[in-house]
Amino acid sequence: MTAARSAREDGSVLIESLIAASLVAAILLAAFQVLSDSVHRREKVQDQRQAVAIARSRLAAVGSALPATPGRIEGVEAGYLWAVAVEACPDEQRSDAGLLRCVSVTVRRAAGAPPLARLTSRKLVRPDADAR
Repeated sequence: MTAARSAREDGSVLIESLIAASLVAAILLAAFQVLSDSVHRREKVQDQRQAVAIARSRLAAVGSALPATPGRIEGVEAGYLWAVAVEACPDEQRSDAGLLRCVSVTVRRAAGAPPLARLTSRKLVRPDADAR
């Protein structure tokens, strides 16, 4: 009878070991997925931060390094595609101080990709700067 009990106990130990191993594997898989998702989100946030920095830089350049006349200018910076659109504001009124221009800056990772950053603002343009 002891030999029969020993064989039965050996079988149950094997089953318990297999169950424990599968539980450990499931926990490790879940931990890996959480870590992988965290890394992916971190990369996405870094992409968006870089895109916003480029958009801010391009927006600040309108009127100095980039013309403030209506039109569209595109370029590439650090692997990101940016586009600056300048147009007359719908409520534009000429004054001695200058003209208001509506400026929109869009930054994408690649052509046709959704924008990572989009900034819009208004820029006051001196009347003599509009003739440049």
